[in-house]
Amino acid sequence: MVLEERYVQLYESRTRDHAIGEDYDITLDELAELWTCSRRNVKLIIRRMEEEGLIRWQAGLGRGHRSRIAFRTELESYLLDLAIKRASGGAYKAAIELLERYGRHTGANRKFMEWLSGRFGFQQEDGGPVGMDMLRLPIYRSVITLDPAEAFYVFDSHLIRQLFDRLVRFDIDSNQIVPGIAHDWKSEQDGKVWTFYLRKGVRFHHGRELTSDDVAFSIERQRASRPDNWLFRSLLEVVPIGPLVVRFQLRGPNFMLPRLLCATSMSIVPKELVSQQPEFWRLPVGSGPFRLSVWAEDRIVLEAHPAFFEGRPHLDLVELILLPDDAPISDRSRNWGQLLMDHELVEKPPESGWVLKEKLWKGCTVLAWNMRKDGPHRHPTFRKAVDHVLDRSGMLRLTAVQRGVPASGFRVPETGEDVIDDHDPALAVELLSEAGYAGEPITLVTYSIHERDAEWIRDRCAEAGIPVRIRLESWRSIRRKEAIADEDCLLYGVGLGDGEADVIEVYEQPDGFIPAYMEPDLKAWVGEQVDLVLSKRDEQERARVLGGIERRMREEAHLLFLLHKKLTTYIHPAVKGVRFNSLGWIDFNRVWIDSTEAVT
Repeated sequence: MVLEERYVQLYESRTRDHAIGEDYDITLDELAELWTCSRRNVKLIIRRMEEEGLIRWQAGLGRGHRSRIAFRTELESYLLDLAIKRASGGAYKAAIELLERYGRHTGANRKFMEWLSGRFGFQQEDGGPVGMDMLRLPIYRSVITLDPAEAFYVFDSHLIRQLFDRLVRFDIDSNQIVPGIAHDWKSEQDGKVWTFYLRKGVRFHHGRELTSDDVAFSIERQRASRPDNWLFRSLLEVVPIGPLVVRFQLRGPNFMLPRLLCATSMSIVPKELVSQQPEFWRLPVGSGPFRLSVWAEDRIVLEAHPAFFEGRPHLDLVELILLPDDAPISDRSRNWGQLLMDHELVEKPPESGWVLKEKLWKGCTVLAWNMRKDGPHRHPTFRKAVDHVLDRSGMLRLTAVQRGVPASGFRVPETGEDVIDDHDPALAVELLSEAGYAGEPITLVTYSIHERDAEWIRDRCAEAGIPVRIRLESWRSIRRKEAIADEDCLLYGVGLGDGEADVIEVYEQPDGFIPAYMEPDLKAWVGEQVDLVLSKRDEQERARVLGGIERRMREEAHLLFLLHKKLTTYIHPAVKGVRFNSLGWIDFNRVWIDSTEAVT
């Protein structure tokens, strides 16, 4: 136990009866019992507290005689100073835990968050002839992994794309595949052979030039770790043809290969570091616009990669402070959080001058039914009844968290396009009767970011006579198969930033939620349809086949499509270059600060 915590213990045990500065009697034995230590250690602790100016002490003469002690520091100011000291050294989690443990009945927690909020945003510091530009932002979620092969959540993928790069990228504005590490590519033998030509001078963060060996290693590493991944079903081999050319040999035609190589999982890693250093993923090295200098439990620090092949980022440093979901944040920290956050942050307009930037999220929230578990939901008529119970427009109004539009499929509807509205409570009652539903409870699993939506679903189902029990998991725990295997349905958000490739990933990802819930026959049929999609050269033909999969999912109510939520970001007028990427987040390498504007 550190000195500061011992002081808090002593303070809490005595100040109810004694004021600050008031002397009172105490014995060494009483202190030894309080601190669970020896009399000798008590004397050392008392001496240190005196040196720190925390107490005034007058020792008793002889064993058993009472000493005199007085507190010299208020608990609130002491905790606040201590928390600020810890946070200033980068120990944000330790600071917050200290206040959570000892400061609940003081104003220290609120004052600390006000202080912390003052550290968010853009800061200029001395360093070199032009100074150093830093952006510090609050993040209200955990980082699960930075390994491209293991990425599942959108925020993890976003960070991975700051650290690594891929052969090609998908540009959401032009809806085109654009060069990345590869400056050009071509297909031969009717889509069975693809050749990619790498840029010269693409360097990893540790200085070595990226070559075709790294590309082949990265793809083969993925295939070895996930042999059942749909991405590799048709792949025979990846062959380096010289240092800057790599060739993909396929079993059959795959005209979507460049699009598939846009995926975060296809990020290129340095062969020798990954294969030879087991600790590599604690501080991974890529070729992206930023390198990772700190990855701790409570913060992540990204530093600009000067040799980035598309040009050095404008920001020198990005520090992400990882805060608890329920941190008592101020409006000011929320404003800076919204520079980075997507629809999952509660929408709240900041102070005047900040500019609103919003866009419909390319994805939707869905309720997926577990068809590998017995229960009333196995009856298609029951699932359709629940679909008719849920009023999507009402969900938008009553959750009062964010704006958006009702969803009838994965794809965001075009302007003026009709959205299917299946809300029909009367029909739901008829269907429940037809399904022979006898009031059995339904279990719904989700994680905290979707808790409010889950509660709304529970309340609407209750009105129709369907009891729903909600079980919340963490971001990490819900990824375990056993966490979802025994539940009837799962509520989560599906991101589709990379278009048709992401739609396929939803159906085929080996450890994905929806494949885990599919019956074997349906899963096999989906696999056949996906293979058909990959063989189609024409994008409209691919869309037609994918639409057929989605239509069956909707008509048989395996998936209940809920909402397309709106990405909402408030931007300080001095912050330039803010643009949503295909994941719905802000790319740091495009952001720059107009130093002529005041940033606070």
